[in-house]
Amino acid sequence: MQKLNVGFLGAGEMARIHAGILREIADVEITAVTSRHKSSAADLIKRLQFKKADAYSDFDRMLAEKDLDLLYICLPPAAHQGELEKAARKGIHIFIEKPIAINEKKAEEMLKAVQEAGVISQVGYHYRFAEGIQKLKKLIDSGQAGRTALLQGYYFCNSLHSSWWSQLEKSGGQIYEQVIHLYDLALHLFGDYQSAEGMLANLCHQEVEGYTIEDNSLSLIQFKSGAMGSIAGSNCAVPGSWKKALTVICENVTVEFENIEKAVFKYNQQEEVETEVFEADQDLYYLENRDFIEAVKENREARVPISEGLKAIKLISEIKENNKKRAEQNV
Repeated sequence: MQKLNVGFLGAGEMARIHAGILREIADVEITAVTSRHKSSAADLIKRLQFKKADAYSDFDRMLAEKDLDLLYICLPPAAHQGELEKAARKGIHIFIEKPIAINEKKAEEMLKAVQEAGVISQVGYHYRFAEGIQKLKKLIDSGQAGRTALLQGYYFCNSLHSSWWSQLEKSGGQIYEQVIHLYDLALHLFGDYQSAEGMLANLCHQEVEGYTIEDNSLSLIQFKSGAMGSIAGSNCAVPGSWKKALTVICENVTVEFENIEKAVFKYNQQEEVETEVFEADQDLYYLENRDFIEAVKENREARVPISEGLKAIKLISEIKENNKKRAEQNV
């Protein structure tokens, strides 16, 4: 069977993760890596020993010279300059890291390009592939979980990350770069939202030069089903520690997700509460990559198409806009 030719746009941490996984998958061949600095692309190729890959600093040149089946876009969210649209028009299937953009307009343009081209897309929301998340989604969709009631989540860390990460115009803030995973899960499990409010503030990094994003966020969400949600993010917690948690309460089951990958289900339909535990024993990044490749081979929709990537951006945009309006009213 002929291998699928893969190109990478971006050579940072996420590109290294995905490229390392693809190296072990027999169905694909990485043939090109493009980075703003050609040396970074060459370093990734050398490090992972992609013998048939060429390094580029010019995306258009890569697109012209390489016959690609798949393109992995691993860029900071504000760095997109129409590359997805160009690739889609050439019939190249797209894997794009989250967030796909930091505003609705750009995200909608990307979605339109993918839909018009009819290419397959996957957004890097790897938490959706956790066994516990999939189990709970099935219980909710089948009605076994009963009515959805309450969702609470948090994402806590303490890091300056890359230089672009702390700049609002480049990353959109922690709520876009990290906490968006929880917003995506909230929409995935509880469905469309009705309204959302939130507070965002820089409380611990006011003296850090160039730090223009929030380092704490808190939101309240009303879902169309009537269920409620609350999601918090903080970059003021324990240095070197990334803690993610989610608690989901439904009429017949309560589920506690620890770092998302460990899930404790407590079923309360009977007098005696039944407990079921899921602990991930598979790489979630591998699962999302495998699903994308199989979707292309089978000509089907991937599990997290780009249309899903737009939903959390709309929700976060509303939260940020309402926070801005409240701040202006209080001046």
